[in-house]
Amino acid sequence: MAAVTANQITLMQGAGRLTRSKAAAVNLYAGTLAFFDASTGYITNDDNAGANAFAGIVYQQCDNSGGSAGDLEVELYTDGIFRLTGSSFTQATNGDLVYAIDNYTIQASSTSASKVGRVVNYVSATVVDVLINIHG
Repeated sequence: MAAVTANQITLMQGAGRLTRSKAAAVNLYAGTLAFFDASTGYITNDDNAGANAFAGIVYQQCDNSGGSAGDLEVELYTDGIFRLTGSSFTQATNGDLVYAIDNYTIQASSTSASKVGRVVNYVSATVVDVLINIHG
């Protein structure tokens, strides 16, 4: 998988919690993973090989690619259960932590990746439901 460059439909259960944060000078697509840039604190779409902490899932597209960092705010889901995409999942993945390797792809290994949440339902080898909770 590779980072996506378009809005995504990401299934979720429950209402989730929305928060607003300042966006970096990037285009953040709806339904994708977002991160706190470790050096600036702005929200970005790059996990930076695990250096940037997971911030949430983008609620609605925020295109700040033509602006300066902080010009726009992005809304993020910060808790809830989300259907996410990756690879090599098995039934035994239930209960495991998963990690982002780009703005759309997760994996079971923490190597060069940012922690996203815990698998609560195995769907297929490429899809799992993940509980995220930025506040807990």
